[in-house]
Amino acid sequence: MRTLSGIQRRTGTFGALAGTALAALVLLGSAGTAVAAGPSTAPNATATSTASATAAPAGQLAHGATQSERLAEELRKNPVYVSADRPRELPRSLAPDIAALAERTGVPTYVLALPAGDAALLALVRDRLGENGLYVLIGDHGSITASAFGVDVPVEEARRIALYGTPYGAGPLAAFESFADAIASGRDRAAAKADELYDRYHKDGKPDLYISSTDRQNQNLLLGLAVVVTPGLVLALGIRLSRRRSDRPRPAGKKKAAGSKAPAVVLTKTPAVTPAVTPAVTLDKGAGKAAAKPKAPARTTWPAARRRGVLPVTVVAAVAAAVAVVLAAPTVFPQTVDSPYLNVTQGDLDARVEEVATGLAAGPIYQDPSTADALTAADLPAIRQRIAELAPKGPVHVLVTPTDSDDESGGSSSILLARVHQRTGQNGVYVLIDPVSGRIDLDTFGTDQDAARRFLRLPSTVLYPEYRNNGDLQVVPRLNQTLDAVAAAQPGRDDGPTTRDAELPPLRDNRLPGLFSSDFGPGIVLGTMLLGALLLVAWLVIAIARAVLHSRRTPAADPSPQQHAGPRHATALPSVRQLRAWAAADVRELTGRLAAADQAAPGRTRAWDCLDAAELLADTGDEHPDEATEAGNLATVAVLAQAGLAALRGHLHPTLCRLNPLHGEATGGKVPGWLADLGIGPRSAQLCPACRDAFRSSGASHSTADPAAREREATERLLRLPGADGRTRTAWDETGQVLPAAREGLEALILRARESASVQ
Repeated sequence: MRTLSGIQRRTGTFGALAGTALAALVLLGSAGTAVAAGPSTAPNATATSTASATAAPAGQLAHGATQSERLAEELRKNPVYVSADRPRELPRSLAPDIAALAERTGVPTYVLALPAGDAALLALVRDRLGENGLYVLIGDHGSITASAFGVDVPVEEARRIALYGTPYGAGPLAAFESFADAIASGRDRAAAKADELYDRYHKDGKPDLYISSTDRQNQNLLLGLAVVVTPGLVLALGIRLSRRRSDRPRPAGKKKAAGSKAPAVVLTKTPAVTPAVTPAVTLDKGAGKAAAKPKAPARTTWPAARRRGVLPVTVVAAVAAAVAVVLAAPTVFPQTVDSPYLNVTQGDLDARVEEVATGLAAGPIYQDPSTADALTAADLPAIRQRIAELAPKGPVHVLVTPTDSDDESGGSSSILLARVHQRTGQNGVYVLIDPVSGRIDLDTFGTDQDAARRFLRLPSTVLYPEYRNNGDLQVVPRLNQTLDAVAAAQPGRDDGPTTRDAELPPLRDNRLPGLFSSDFGPGIVLGTMLLGALLLVAWLVIAIARAVLHSRRTPAADPSPQQHAGPRHATALPSVRQLRAWAAADVRELTGRLAAADQAAPGRTRAWDCLDAAELLADTGDEHPDEATEAGNLATVAVLAQAGLAALRGHLHPTLCRLNPLHGEATGGKVPGWLADLGIGPRSAQLCPACRDAFRSSGASHSTADPAAREREATERLLRLPGADGRTRTAWDETGQVLPAAREGLEALILRARESASVQ
């Protein structure tokens, strides 16, 4: 029977049509009991049926009453009957709420809330009651089965709305409310809504109205992650910004305090190698002259107050982020219960025991009015006769009522029998038959017989039915075997005390665990690990990005001091760092070679002049240093040192490469005419052999060469230095007052360097 309810929920139209057809057949075979229903929504409580002229006591089978007759008798008393078998899912105290919802339908409505049933049962109940109207069965898990007799209402459409439109976990009352509202809306609106819900159900399914305790654990885990990761990322970002802020150079052009000088190139002198040679020099950023008073560093940082101010703001922001997570949690996760709240009263829990006690007071057999007939009228005389014969062993009491997790005992047959015994106050043998599952249980109270022990020794096929295709539970044969065990009982140790613990299991608390509990702690631990992983990944990404950008900006890596000797053909766009390394290495090498050179060497005089000019320029300062001036001075020092080394090797050419003075002597001939047309001239200027060969190999010197290709080739070889505004500048424009003199030759460059040093 319980499975039929589930089938009814899925078959829908077939169940309703079958119930209507069966009702029509029953009506045709009856003696004519139909009474037209009135327009009132409240059924006539005084109506009677020819099939049951006298109401029998609750639970008694007077005059062979069947389940449908018992239920019809209950509906005569009240149009809403709620079984006492499921107080934890649908307590009897909800009957007034169900009645209020039934009034919305606008037609006489009879409601049965039973553990199991189908449309055929509704047809039989209507035949016994003899009233037209809407008959509704609220079955297991809130399933709705309905049939209309003598009224025109959209039963099938309303049933589909209740089936597809009620969220999971909403409960039987919510399902019946959807059904009643659909009946009241009319056939057209109900049909349209049913089709819409059907399509939505097969596309997206039904939503869950409540979350489970597992869902709350997941929420707490997520909160633990958020309360660590969110402020952690804010704090890491703030620290990063504070470091970038503190390392940011002061913009060029800001006026310094009076009397302070910051050299564009600063060197530290070391003891001379020989008395005849000027002391060796090493270019070191941030060091001043050995004999002069200290000078301010060439690059200054933002004030410390600004750097320190970023961290407090970051800490406040991180704390605010953590507080925001805590305060937003109840709004993001507002759920507090995992199922509908049912105000189950003690009367709901005691209702079935009261009915059973009342029924047993009138006879040894009680059959639940809300369940199918496990014992038929034909079986009862023989069973009563056997029970009477077993009076010395018991007496024997037989209860036919279902047990499951939603009843007052939580599905415990021993608790149910103990409560019935406690309520009746009668010792003896109590036999419980579940008409839904077919299970048989036996317990004894205050007897000196071993009936309970003998019952447990029976085959399992006596305690549990063998399920067959026809659904026959074979209750009567198995009950006879049970009574045989009672009859065979012998005096012995009492099977149990007269009074037994009959305390009911506590009602299920539908409240969810609170936020920031359960998995919140593990979430914090996991969040800490995740934060560390994120920061590590971020650090790796930044490091890789920096390396890529640096490689694009400086295609050639900084050579070591030993690699700086000779012309610079590697790059036309050196960084300040490269220029500083080149200048320091070249000055060191020139100092050493000049000290070791013969006093009569032909190029020694020019080498000395180059070293002297380079040292003077390196020791000078500038009132307004910027990156362009510093780069120009460093490039000049490197050019002069390389020229001095070339002089010691016997190369005394007076001109430098027009495109890049770092290339050294311009012995490659005059610049091509097309190069002068681009503004790189005059035509008397000369190139180094490397630039000449590069133009020839690229085809730029051919008369048919593309002007754009020529300009691109020249630009790639033209020396460009970093500027203060982040843009590169050519070696001849805005790179100080010294380097542009290289266009006029080496002697002019030496003179300009000495003049610049004396002026500064």
